[in-house]
Amino acid sequence: MPGGLVQAFGISDKVRIVSLVGAGGKTSLMYALARDLVGRGQTVVSTTTTKIYPPRADQSSHLVLADNAAQLAELPARLDHFRHVTVGRSIDPSSSKLQGVSEEIISALAGISQRVLVEADGAAGRPVKAPAPWEPVIPSITNLVIPVVGLDCLGRRADEKWVFRLTHFLAVTGLAIGDPVTPTSIGKLVTDPNGGLKGVAPGMSVVPFLNKLDLLAEREPVMETINAIRHYSGARIQRVVVGTLKGTVRVEAYEF
Repeated sequence: MPGGLVQAFGISDKVRIVSLVGAGGKTSLMYALARDLVGRGQTVVSTTTTKIYPPRADQSSHLVLADNAAQLAELPARLDHFRHVTVGRSIDPSSSKLQGVSEEIISALAGISQRVLVEADGAAGRPVKAPAPWEPVIPSITNLVIPVVGLDCLGRRADEKWVFRLTHFLAVTGLAIGDPVTPTSIGKLVTDPNGGLKGVAPGMSVVPFLNKLDLLAEREPVMETINAIRHYSGARIQRVVVGTLKGTVRVEAYEF
């Protein structure tokens, strides 16, 4: 859609901190959103409260490691130069992953950068998940939460190949192991306080993103999923974004 990701998600100047949860494209969305914001002349920090792989050069050209806010002294100058910087606590040698930062760091980043994008959940590469009791790790100062689902889960078996945290997913959706994942089950997942709304405070906006539209041959299951989200969310969710991040970013926003 014209205007790109920023317009699709309704990101106004008041939205300073965006947290991404769920599965099926959080990291890709974080970096695509960063590119869109930088293209609008803004400074952006991407980070995580869990763990992610260090960014490739085409995702984020500069990485800063910081254990505490005092170690961010050089960040303003680096943002002036690079415009988009990724911040993490350290790199775990056993997993080669960037370790998540504290809420203290998130707060400091918000005072330095115009936007902070936080990957606040893990999914082990699956297209869909429900959170465990300790997940997600959404900073309390988040303005917008984006629950992400990969549409390639639709019609697949509800098993460990396609679903992360399968036991929690079955409990939230009411499916049994091996049942096909349906638009209704995704609607329940995204809108449940133990699913897509877990850890989301009342003052935070919520805009789900249904990713990998390019992998579906028909549009009917997509519209059924959007309608299921609208049905189960009440007034809590008023917009859903659908699209693909592969190649040229293409997104569509549906407002209720």
